[in-house]
Amino acid sequence: MSRIGIIGGGYAGLTAAYELQKQGHAVTVLEKYGQWGGQAATLPLLGTRIEYFYHHLFGSDTHILGLMDELGIGDQLRWIESKVGFYYDGQIYDFVTPLDLLRFRPLNLFNRVKLGMMYLYLQQVDDWQRLEQISAKDWILRYMGPQIYQKVWGPLLRGKFGELADQVSMTWLWGKIKVRGSSREGATATEKLAYPIGSFEIITQALVDRLKAGGADLRVNHEVLDLVTDPDDPSRVTGVVTKKETIPFDVVIATVPGYNLLEIAPPSLDGDYAQLLRAVRYQAAVVLLLVSKKSLSRIYWMNIADRTMPYVGVIEHTNYVPPSEYEGRHVIYVSNYLERDDPRYQMRASELFELYAPHLKRINPDFDPDWIEKKIVLHADAGQPVITCNYSERIPDHRTPLRGLYLANTLQIYPEDRGTNYSVRLGKNIAHMVGEDLEQERLDTGSKL
Repeated sequence: MSRIGIIGGGYAGLTAAYELQKQGHAVTVLEKYGQWGGQAATLPLLGTRIEYFYHHLFGSDTHILGLMDELGIGDQLRWIESKVGFYYDGQIYDFVTPLDLLRFRPLNLFNRVKLGMMYLYLQQVDDWQRLEQISAKDWILRYMGPQIYQKVWGPLLRGKFGELADQVSMTWLWGKIKVRGSSREGATATEKLAYPIGSFEIITQALVDRLKAGGADLRVNHEVLDLVTDPDDPSRVTGVVTKKETIPFDVVIATVPGYNLLEIAPPSLDGDYAQLLRAVRYQAAVVLLLVSKKSLSRIYWMNIADRTMPYVGVIEHTNYVPPSEYEGRHVIYVSNYLERDDPRYQMRASELFELYAPHLKRINPDFDPDWIEKKIVLHADAGQPVITCNYSERIPDHRTPLRGLYLANTLQIYPEDRGTNYSVRLGKNIAHMVGEDLEQERLDTGSKL
């Protein structure tokens, strides 16, 4: 039995712990903050729980759906028809079916058809490698034309990636369109998304309960400050240092962003691998969560294609899961992706709401700030890695140059984008790799005796 330490209690870390525990290893999970789940963590609200950052599941999310079945909670899902909209030039347009695209008046009829064909084409593409050689901007301008870029994709890319928008690979956009297509049963069908009954907390808690039942050592509020190396061999990691103690491990798996790993790593983690981690840029995510007495719109997921707006999306959760489950109130996320030094990222909830409120009135002229009963601001420093062209050549390996140290984070789920499903897949993959390496090491050691 090997002692394995996992840094980070999100879905990648918890899944890796679960899989390694099934292999018979002693597992410890160290989570910096006070609860489990990472970016799928929840908070209590209106008699239930809700995610810090809006979440749902797609039809192609087979890894997390399979995990739910294994944990005995596969029946705790509802598949709900979603309502996706697009805000442009003061109007809200439905943006789900091909017929919706044909009604999108900001584009001329020819370009509406072209936009629909773009969706259908990219949903059938599997060869993402050739798409990573060109930026999303250049691909759209080349094959779709300037009007589609200027009125649809350009504003969305700039809203999400800011000054880095022009560098984003077409593979990133392909992944977003590909996964949404999996939630339809036909080209003309509406989109259905899944949501766990009782929030994603039921998945997180089921994982935690299963780990505890198997004897795992789970510790929240345990920030890892440093990695320990063997005094006789600085290239081998032998444990971690927290504020309270030094904990020895045979293997350490870090599920934190690359820059966090560099902060705790010894000087011996240097060279090309460290340079790969330093080169990655992230957009931070900031969400203003609002509890309202009235609905803002009829749309669940509204993309904002107007860069005079100070946010990029409005997700009205209760246009998806009904208000009756939230004491009759309406729950709204106002979403943004920013550089961490952007003044909006430092604002308190009241300041952010004051900035946003006039623009919420542009979405609904009847909107009144008095509707809002609660405001909560939530942050994620590494909300979105910026995936640039030819990114597959710069993915850091799971096996770091230091023996006994592995990395498993959102940089390595490419070509797909972030999501709980891919975090579960990542956790399974890293557990399998570690298990194989430990078995090989055991065999090699035995052959030398």
